[in-house]
Amino acid sequence: MPRFAVFGLGYTGLRILNTLQKENTVIGVSRETKVEGSILLDLSDAAALENFRKENEGSGFDASLITFPAQKLENRKQVFDTIFSISKTVWMFGSTSIYQRITSEITEKTPLDPEHDRYETELQFLEKGGKVLRLSGIYGPDRNPANWARKGSVKKTKRQLNLIHGDDISEAVRLLLSYPGNDLPSELILSDGQWHTWLEIFRFLEDHGKIQVLPEEKMDREDSFIDSSLIRKFLPGLQTKDFWGELEKLEELI
Repeated sequence: MPRFAVFGLGYTGLRILNTLQKENTVIGVSRETKVEGSILLDLSDAAALENFRKENEGSGFDASLITFPAQKLENRKQVFDTIFSISKTVWMFGSTSIYQRITSEITEKTPLDPEHDRYETELQFLEKGGKVLRLSGIYGPDRNPANWARKGSVKKTKRQLNLIHGDDISEAVRLLLSYPGNDLPSELILSDGQWHTWLEIFRFLEDHGKIQVLPEEKMDREDSFIDSSLIRKFLPGLQTKDFWGELEKLEELI
């Protein structure tokens, strides 16, 4: 049975741990979240990290996944060295916000923004032979896009919104880690591939009396559509949830 490790048990990490545990031997690693099948480990603690490496160097993992923003760790070199030394394959989550908005669509070939806070860390990770899965905006239970509109953190504009449901991320990871070939690209994008703008979302919420009616505003910055067709070529069975149906559930309209 494959053996995996999930580093970081936040919103996505916990879902992925639960999904992988159904068919694999999996451990979750977190600084503060303790659930069944997980251990507590502060990755910024050099001594604790070295002990973890020694404990797992014999058996190791078929694959490991880093779900947290690794650029925030001052000792990320040691963290990478450790995880790579005990794992055959290492994946790390990134963000599609790292791509430059220079065309109407973004693909894996779109240039990265060297000023982005993840840029240097991702380069170091890729140079070690890691693979990056860059995610669009994550939504789902406890991450309702409608709340972003209610709080005023987004504007009623025609700006494209690129999203991916938390459960779809878990399924994509499951498929990636069980992929039988060795030809997966080192950089992949994951989004639901659906077109929707904040203007449409605001009007939907207004029509259902969920927010007050507001005037449309001009776009304050350019945005692009996230094209996730490449990952679907490698994972043809990957399905993603219908955004409008999920929004209705989150707003308790069905």
